[in-house]
Amino acid sequence: MGSVLDAGELPEMFVVADPTLNARTIGMARPIIVINSAVVDLFDEDELRFLIGHELGHALSGHAVYRTLLDRLLALTGVLASVPGGGIGLRVILAALMEWARKSELSADRAGLLATQDPAVATRVHMKLASGGDLDSLDVTSFLEQAAEYAETEDLRDSVLKVLLTESRTHPFAVVRARELRLWVDSGAYTAILGGEYPRREDDDSATVSAAAQEAA
Repeated sequence: MGSVLDAGELPEMFVVADPTLNARTIGMARPIIVINSAVVDLFDEDELRFLIGHELGHALSGHAVYRTLLDRLLALTGVLASVPGGGIGLRVILAALMEWARKSELSADRAGLLATQDPAVATRVHMKLASGGDLDSLDVTSFLEQAAEYAETEDLRDSVLKVLLTESRTHPFAVVRARELRLWVDSGAYTAILGGEYPRREDDDSATVSAAAQEAA
């Protein structure tokens, strides 16, 4: 897996006793991967490969520093909120970091898919995250239809509700993650990377920003 993602050095990985389906990559100078025991119990080998690849993507992308900063700010929320004016400033910073955190999950999902190279496994992981690990009552087609319905709503009230539901979340809803990953596969970018078409580190000095990226910025 490390060779697939071109990881020069693999971070240390730990398993903690926790009944929730979650894993995280934290740390400043040297990130570490922490996986909850529930994941080890409920995920099969391929699903674990996707999840570990996802976390390795966080580590390789430098996400651990900002996620650690976000965790510390969340721990200080009560203290800073008691300072006059501190609550407003803190909320602005947290909102920005939360939005960044949600976007970083989508990037890490791509790393997870590259690690496992099976879109069906990625979808299964997202379904397990949504259901708490039980797939007996879930159907892939219905799951993806729900994702499309959530993303394509144009009703103002639903849009406001989505903002309220997600503003305090560090992760997008699992259906959103599944849809975004499927769109990435359908775009052809995933297949191009498997075929060897991707930027190399040795070309960083001569790299340019695409017109699309400039417009997005």
